[in-house]
Order: sequence, then C-alpha cells, then structure tokens
Amino acid sequence: MVVLIVALMFIVLITISYFVSLKIRKPADASAPAIGQSIPLTPATYYHPAHTFAKVIGNDLVHIGMDDFAKQAFGDSGEIELPRVGCILKQGEVAWKTSIGDRKVSQPMPLTGTIIEVNEDKSDSSWLLKVEPLSLQQNLANLISESLAGSWMSAVRAKFQSSFSSSLVPVMQDGGQLVDGFSKHLENDQWEEFCKDFFNSGECS
Repeated sequence: MVVLIVALMFIVLITISYFVSLKIRKPADASAPAIGQSIPLTPATYYHPAHTFAKVIGNDLVHIGMDDFAKQAFGDSGEIELPRVGCILKQGEVAWKTSIGDRKVSQPMPLTGTIIEVNEDKSDSSWLLKVEPLSLQQNLANLISESLAGSWMSAVRAKFQSSFSSSLVPVMQDGGQLVDGFSKHLENDQWEEFCKDFFNSGECS
C-alpha cells in the first residue's frame, strides 16, 4: 500500500511538472504590449472648459476643434484665424481666433502638441487642427471626460440662459433652444462678459 501511494504521488508530481513546463515555454501573446511600450489609447473625446475639444485618434494623433456650444454661439459666419503647420502650442495657449462681424474671441488649445495639419474647408467643421501630442496623458487629466460631457454641457446652456435672460428673445427658438449664431445678438458689454465667462478669454473685442 505504501508503495502504491508513493507511486501515485510520483505520477502527480511528474504531471504537474509537465504542465508547468508547458506554461513556461508558451510564447508571449503578440497582442500584449512589450515592457516599456505605451498602451494604445481608446478613441475618445475630451473637452476644455473654454469649449474646445480633443478627439484622441491614437497616441500620436489628436483632432482638435470647437465643441457644439461654440459652433452654435458663433454660427457659420465666423471667420477663423488658424495657427501655422509645424508650430508647437501648449495646453491653454491660444489655438485660434474667431471673428464674428467686428467682434473677435480667442479659444485655447486643449492639449500640448505640434500642429501637423489645419482644416481650411469651411464645409467640414468636425475638426480644425490635427495635432501630434507631446504630453497626452498629463493633458487629458486636466480635461472633461466624454462620460461627463453631457451633464456639463447642459449646465453650460442653463448658465447662459440664466446670465443673459434679458437678451433671450432674439436668441431663442420655440421650445427654448438657442439659435445658431446667437452671440451676435448680445450687446457689447454682454459680449465681453460672455467671452470671459464661457471662453475664459481675455482677448475679446
């Protein structure tokens, strides 16, 4: 009986050793990132409080543009002064300036990067700049995530209606929706307040 028990234990040990050796020899998963290799980011959109967005395409490419609130505020008549290809802009620096009639407002870069392409096609408002990011992970931590964007935008619209209730008649459609280009209906002092409060812009005239 003792001999049988010893024999069984020996067989079990050999079996365990066999499977352990198989696991050790198993090649690494080719899809897993190597040590020191950055993990690819999932495409997602992040928002700057001054109404610019950064749509992450990958670790080396981000599309940057105006969010829906800014597009609606300025309307189709806004003329945009874009930066040059090749220049490096830091998070928070002026990304572009928009002119609405004789008024002008600047908006900030949502992240730091090198401008690799600018969008001159006015029929395509889905992006304004293509950027190669330089501090992507650090910059994204300072932005509003896609999961919070809906509630944040609702709060922005409610704040505008509350702040400029005396001027709402020409900028509201039936049902309480803002019309496109609503900012051009603001008086001069309201325009300056609007730029500073909603676009954090000291450059508004």
